[in-house]
Amino acid sequence: MHAGCRIKLPEEIKTKKAVVNVQSKDNACFGWSVVAALHPAERNTERKFSYPHYTTVLNLKGIEFPVTLKQIKNFELLNDISINVYAAQEKKKEEEKLMIVPIRLTDEKKCDDEKHVNLLYMQDPLDNVGHFTYIKNLSRLVSSQLSSNKRKKYICDRCLHYFHTNEKLEAHTADCQRMNDCAIVLPNEEDKWLSFTNYNRKERIPFVVYADLECILQETEENNPKLYQHHQVFSIGYYVRCNYDASLSGYRSHRDTDCIA
Repeated sequence: MHAGCRIKLPEEIKTKKAVVNVQSKDNACFGWSVVAALHPAERNTERKFSYPHYTTVLNLKGIEFPVTLKQIKNFELLNDISINVYAAQEKKKEEEKLMIVPIRLTDEKKCDDEKHVNLLYMQDPLDNVGHFTYIKNLSRLVSSQLSSNKRKKYICDRCLHYFHTNEKLEAHTADCQRMNDCAIVLPNEEDKWLSFTNYNRKERIPFVVYADLECILQETEENNPKLYQHHQVFSIGYYVRCNYDASLSGYRSHRDTDCIA
């Protein structure tokens, strides 16, 4: 996973006004997004000229652009901040809502909110390049996927569970920090059955075996009007089909009373 720049956010995310998408052409969307979090602008938040240049306020020693998720831990140590990264889960159906889930959680979240940054990583559907943006309001971004209740929610930024008071969130956070490295999403009534749908991602297995048995009906020696015959296997045949080398394919058969012994 690596990130470039200049990607349009889905309308479903854009209309929530919870994400700052700084536009640039230098493959440094990660740097601009972090700066947008640490040095928030009052206006023109999506213009890079509203912020100090990332090279002047961030320690980028050993960091290569575009930034990958693996580099973020080192970046945190260099700049004494913590960073969580979230992404939009792929829709199974067009009418489904986008689900935001964490894909990278910091090992040690900074207690000072000004030193903690939440980023959204969006994948471009046309290629393998993604784009970092700054999540300025995580609650506003994910509230609708958690509950239709309009009451204020206090959301855990690790597992994305919500609470109605800050005290309950703080009590939960102490345990969640030690236990959870991902979001917990329970199925609802409309989505309780799991089935395979991505048939275009299937791969052919290298070998397939087609086999069959033939039996004869042999009389029993027991004096039982209901159990007077049983099936006795006397023949087996099987065909091995190799997907990548026809010379490895072939048919075999064997006929005998002990053909499957």
